[in-house]
Amino acid sequence: MTNEERVGGKKLDIVKRAYDRFYDGGFHATGVDTVLADSGISKRTLYKHFPTKENLIEAVLHHYAAGVVQNLFAPVRAKGGDARAQIEAFFDLRAAMIDAQPARGCLGIKAAQEYAGRHAGIAAWGERAAREVESQFVRLCEEVGVAHPADLGRQINIVFQGTVVLAQALGDSSPFVQAKQAVATLLDAAGTSRQA
Repeated sequence: MTNEERVGGKKLDIVKRAYDRFYDGGFHATGVDTVLADSGISKRTLYKHFPTKENLIEAVLHHYAAGVVQNLFAPVRAKGGDARAQIEAFFDLRAAMIDAQPARGCLGIKAAQEYAGRHAGIAAWGERAAREVESQFVRLCEEVGVAHPADLGRQINIVFQGTVVLAQALGDSSPFVQAKQAVATLLDAAGTSRQA
């Protein structure tokens, strides 16, 4: 059963609508009136499914986290190639995503930043998304066969997460070029080689 099937119907409509509004406007700056504008969904219906705005935000972040692997790693995996090439290709994919929507960095990072010290549950969703990305890098590093895949996966994730924030701040994907080079250096230092 997919995340969308679990949420279902009107509730899913609200989550998807809120996802776009929160992504574009931020969590604090976007009120429920903005989420519902021109939707035909009443506040009563929204509050039936989500008693508080924070409940809605958590549902949006759950929806986002469920899509992280599907939207970020699945396309790279589908292209095939060795694990090192997939790691490097991931940076190209994320750069293309930033080019397509420069204001959309990582919704999890946005949540962690906006709710740090204010709402532990919402901030934790940001951490979960970052850790899921890290776990994917660790798996790829295991496939590469490096001696310490957890360490290298974490290092790659640090480069990646920092690059997302910088690219979002600049409004362009150029930091991903240098990030990909930095990751190639990390992979070289770990004793991996590019396959021809």
